[in-house]
Amino acid sequence: MTLDAIKAQCRIERCFTGEDQLLTIYGNAAEDGILRVLNRSIDEIRESYGGVPDGLKVAGLMLAEHLYTHRGPTENVQLSSIPYAVDFYMKPYMKLART
Repeated sequence: MTLDAIKAQCRIERCFTGEDQLLTIYGNAAEDGILRVLNRSIDEIRESYGGVPDGLKVAGLMLAEHLYTHRGPTENVQLSSIPYAVDFYMKPYMKLART
């Protein structure tokens, strides 16, 4: 995920650079978390699908936005581990057993 893509997802103007480092951290954490849940490496995904599928890109952007928007460990409004849509977009690419 690029910083510009994360900013677009979060509706942050590209010229605003005050939180670029934080957004980059959230993007990296989202990507790492998705790869762990999928039980795959980025190289394996690229090899299997000829690149990173759009569904996984959307999941990564949504998760990065969720991390940016919900900075605390919990909130009173909603207690869920990750947004359902992120899980929905990841499921088709999960490897169920380690080889």
